[in-house]
Amino acid sequence: DDDTEITSETIAPLASWVEQATQVPIPALPITTASGRRLKAVLSMTGVLNARAAAAYLPGQIVISNIMWDPESLRSQSYLVHELVHHTQLIGRKQYSCAAAKEREAYMLQNRWLEANGEEPLVTQEWIERISSCSAFLSEDDAELARDQS
Repeated sequence: DDDTEITSETIAPLASWVEQATQVPIPALPITTASGRRLKAVLSMTGVLNARAAAAYLPGQIVISNIMWDPESLRSQSYLVHELVHHTQLIGRKQYSCAAAKEREAYMLQNRWLEANGEEPLVTQEWIERISSCSAFLSEDDAELARDQS
């Protein structure tokens, strides 16, 4: 599995759209790589929400599945838009009620970008609401703590 760097020429227009949508300037583009091996490693780290994700964001880095990545595909590019939203969330230091709540903005803007480019939304609004609910991602420890608090 070869790591393929995704160039700033590809990322810059997507980042520009995300900057306008979020009103958060992006002073530096994240290093972006298409790599199944690296994505698998990132997704195995604790704190990553979705182990079946096609792409992931770490501070200053985006990794997308090399199988999913197609620079000609708007759907494929939309995953980078989603991860760039996470980049602006970190840069903007906005506070969220829980990690899952960050997904709401990322999926909604991913869908909006797809729509602006004549594509169907990736996921439904109902799905976004469900996945971004703070109660949706209670770990066993959090669930136990919540039970103890009630």
